[in-house]
Order: sequence, then C-alpha cells, then structure tokens
Amino acid sequence: MIPAWLARLPPNVQGALWLVSGGFIFTSTSAMIRLLSEQVDSVQSAFFRSAIGLALLVPYLVTGRVRPWASTRIAGHFWRTLVGTTSMVCGFYAVALMPLADATALSFSQPLFSVVIAAVIVGEKVRWRRWTATVVGFLGVLVMVRPGAGVLEPGAAIALLNALLVAFSILLVKRLTDTEDPLTILTVFALFSTLLLAPAAVWVWRWPDLWGWVLALGIAGSATVGQYFWVQAFKVGEMSAVAPFEYLRLPFAVFMGWLLWGEMPVVWTYLGAAIVIASAIYIARREAQLARERRQAQKPS
Repeated sequence: MIPAWLARLPPNVQGALWLVSGGFIFTSTSAMIRLLSEQVDSVQSAFFRSAIGLALLVPYLVTGRVRPWASTRIAGHFWRTLVGTTSMVCGFYAVALMPLADATALSFSQPLFSVVIAAVIVGEKVRWRRWTATVVGFLGVLVMVRPGAGVLEPGAAIALLNALLVAFSILLVKRLTDTEDPLTILTVFALFSTLLLAPAAVWVWRWPDLWGWVLALGIAGSATVGQYFWVQAFKVGEMSAVAPFEYLRLPFAVFMGWLLWGEMPVVWTYLGAAIVIASAIYIARREAQLARERRQAQKPS
C-alpha cells in the first residue's frame, strides 16, 4: 500500500524516493553480508539468502498463487538462476573482501557490460555515442582498480565479474518476462538457487551464533524489501529520470564503511566512480531518447 502523501507527488519524484530508499536498504544489506562473512563463508551466506527468501515465498506456493512446476520455460529459468546465483556469490565475496565503497563503486560498471552484451550477443545496433561512453566508462574502472600499480586485488576482479554476470542475468530475465510472471521468476530463482547452493554450503558449513542468525534473517528480509523498492522506482518513474539516483548508494556506502570499519576510499575510487557514473547516466539517457524516437516512429501518421 503506497502512502497517500507519496501518491500525490509527481511520478519521477516518487521513483526517485523509492530508488534512494532502496539504495540505502541495499547498502545496509551489503554491510550485513560483510558482518556475516566474519562468521561464515560467503557461499553459506548466499545460501541463507536464498533459503530464507524461499521460505518467505512458501505461502504463495501453498495457496497456488505461484506454480513454478507449470512453467514451460524451465530451461530458461535454470540458466537465469545459474547466472544469477553465480553473480550473487561473487557479490557476497566482493563485499567480504573489499571496502564497502570500493565494491559498490565497481558494481556501477554493470550498465557498461550491458552495452557490450547487447551489441555482441543480442546483435543490437550500438552507435558511436554509446560506444564512446562505454569505453570512457571502462577507463573509469581502470582508474579505480589501477592494474598497473599492482593493486588489482582478488576482490576487485570478483566485483567486476559480478557486474558482468548481473548484466547477463538482466538479459535473461528480460527474455523470461515475455511469458513469465515476475513473481514466478522470483520464486523459481529462490527454489533453484537454494538447491544449487546447498551442496557448497554444506561443504563449508559453520554454525553462526545468535547474532549471525539475526544477520542472515536481516540479509534475506532487506534484500527482498530493497528489490521491491527498486521495482517500484522504475514502475512509477521514467528510467532516464530515476536511474541517476541509484548512484547515491556510493555516499551511503562511504558513510557505512566509515561508521562500521573506519574505512575511507582513496581518491582514485572517487575519480573512477565519477567517470563510470557519468558514462552510465549518459548511456541511460541515450537509450531513453532512442526508445522515444522508436515509439514516435511507430505511431500512425
């Protein structure tokens, strides 16, 4: 239920508020993931995320509101889950291995990978403006990781792999939404990812203490709420107007990293993140412009 005061605001303002709130929730989730990594392996943390998320969806399965077994695209769900689960594990490891702000900044490279995937795999025509913005964005990534300075850490490589896999996952989800309900996609992902992660989680299993269980529940709950906020943001607002507010996750991450661990990013993180964010915002606005032009061209004269 959307509050009445929020519903009275312009759609893009509503979308911005949803996205800013969701960004803070996602940052809190990342902080809890890192805190839990002090007790258990990141694979086990990811298993908790999937298993508890699945438990939250059980009422929908019991009442028959969601019937994943009736889907005719089980293979598509499997590949989406495999990519998405691998991405989730990489994201958990990146947060555990790196300062929170650095991991967050590198995650912003996902739109850059999406452009490459759209051109190379989907065969979408990408013109020189978006290619230029993408190349500039990847230069920003190089500024952040500084491979020539010998500081390319495993966490940075894993964070970039996570961004690449997220871009793939988004593509697979878009294809599934042609015929599948979003709740079905979410439920099948929770079910399959729990099954995929269970063997690895058992292999590295360590029992968390009471605080660890609180964190595990918090991760599953906040990730679910954050995802809902994210969906609402793009449902009510225009993507080109709302998307830039997602990058407020970086100052949230800087603050939370400083508050909990006394971390402060180096200047290269700020500079590289600024380049990546500027490139991603340009790409988002350019894609929105092209979408408007396509809709106008399809209107009957």
